[in-house]
Amino acid sequence: MAKKAYERRPTPLPPSQRDENGNRILQPYIPVVGLTKDKLKGLMPKGTSAVVTDEVLTLINNMENDTGLPQDTLEGEVESYMHIMASGGTSLKDYVNAVKFCTLKRHYDVADAWSKVFPDRAHRLIEMGQEDAIPRHAYAFSTTKVATAIDKEMLIPAYLQYAPYYHAAIKKQFELLNGRSSSGANVTPMVEHLAAKELALLTAQPQEMTLNVTTSPSDAALSVQEEMNAQLKSLVSIQRDKLVAGEDITDVQVIGLDFAEVGMDRE
Repeated sequence: MAKKAYERRPTPLPPSQRDENGNRILQPYIPVVGLTKDKLKGLMPKGTSAVVTDEVLTLINNMENDTGLPQDTLEGEVESYMHIMASGGTSLKDYVNAVKFCTLKRHYDVADAWSKVFPDRAHRLIEMGQEDAIPRHAYAFSTTKVATAIDKEMLIPAYLQYAPYYHAAIKKQFELLNGRSSSGANVTPMVEHLAAKELALLTAQPQEMTLNVTTSPSDAALSVQEEMNAQLKSLVSIQRDKLVAGEDITDVQVIGLDFAEVGMDRE
């Protein structure tokens, strides 16, 4: 008796994903934004004594409202420079404020960036009639240890900052090319093919570059050239007249350019 083919039944959809006729309701993709305490603790370098408090968590998750910049961008910046905390001496709150400040400086001047990070302090200075002191406070914050470290990191080109990851990517593609995955299992021939293709791109020799340089003579050089051309034209006319008059050709062929008139030495 032939075995009956196994027929896989689809998993029924929960009521929240079905309409009245049982059809799937297409849900819009909503990116998950927001750092949790556990994720922040996992990002912090080992040995860091900074504490993740509810105040810091609220400060991070309200960064978009406080600055006007995209929340996911700011969260990415917070994650990117977390290794700076390994040096110690900086609270997590100060670090987050420094990340916000350094990121805002890409879009605003130093005083405006500081005012957005510390609106209460800026407002208090304005109420006291000391608005002119805001740039001084902003400069002082920009010279703090944590802000300086973040600024330096932001100035490093990405290809230099992530150079070790580039080599790690090449190594990973080489492992896949040879049929090995990170779990030790064999990969499919298609994965090997794609790894070989990517490895060829990563290790390709630089393409030949052609540099086109256009130069133009200076005004002084043009003036000299014009004067020499005028003298040559006059000389040709004089030589022609002498030849017509029957003078000896050896005397006529003597060239007599006056270099003093064209701004050049006779040397």
